[in-house]
Amino acid sequence: MMPSKIIFFLQATVFLLSTACLKTINPPPLSGFPFPQPFRDWRSIHVCEVDETLIEDELARFNTFADAFLEDTSEKTKLPKKKRVDSLKLAPQIKPLLDGFGNLIFQSPSCAFSKNTRMTSLVRRSAGLLSLSRQRLEQAPALIKLLEEGWEDSTIEKDFIKKAFEEWCPPPGQRSPVPDIYYVSENETLRKRWLFCDGAEMIAEPGKELSLTFPNNPPRNSRSYPRGLYREVAESYPDSQIRRPPKSNNSPKGKTP
Repeated sequence: MMPSKIIFFLQATVFLLSTACLKTINPPPLSGFPFPQPFRDWRSIHVCEVDETLIEDELARFNTFADAFLEDTSEKTKLPKKKRVDSLKLAPQIKPLLDGFGNLIFQSPSCAFSKNTRMTSLVRRSAGLLSLSRQRLEQAPALIKLLEEGWEDSTIEKDFIKKAFEEWCPPPGQRSPVPDIYYVSENETLRKRWLFCDGAEMIAEPGKELSLTFPNNPPRNSRSYPRGLYREVAESYPDSQIRRPPKSNNSPKGKTP
């Protein structure tokens, strides 16, 4: 009969070997990914059976990628508009990556590495970036349309300007003591535009002289005010009422008729 110590040793060896075998799952590369960074496909993987070091490396690289993607597609990006549009157009090809890391993050609490403080912090950050990235993918079609069409020239904004004029400007024959503003906007380049009810238009652009122009055929109240009064009224206009391009997570601000 085999000594009990030998039996115990053999059982322990078998257990360790079986445990090691469980850690041999190696997720395949993610195919069709449009960026140079290589990632693995986590969509149908039993995450707890993958080596913790590989998971940690993938999460860290995902966080770096998601940070860059969100920055490049945000309204605050320093990229030219065309490059921002190009990044947004890649959104459908990024979905498999997000779905894979969604699976990884979902399974993480049941894995042994969830007791590791460093890994827990890494997973938490990945979860936050994943949520923001998914939101950006949902917003991508609308953002692309606005950027390509030109926000101030978009049908939505033109309709808004028309309604604001009808709502805020006095009827023909009536004149306010100061120029009436019915629309103010600030675009991605910080160009500000004030539209006045008498047809005057004021433009302020960084590094340029303030311009004030009057139409040849003003729609109402053709008699203009002193030029300085237009600037005075414009400078006192509430910032919270200025129309701006839709942000990634917010609706445009502005005076609503």
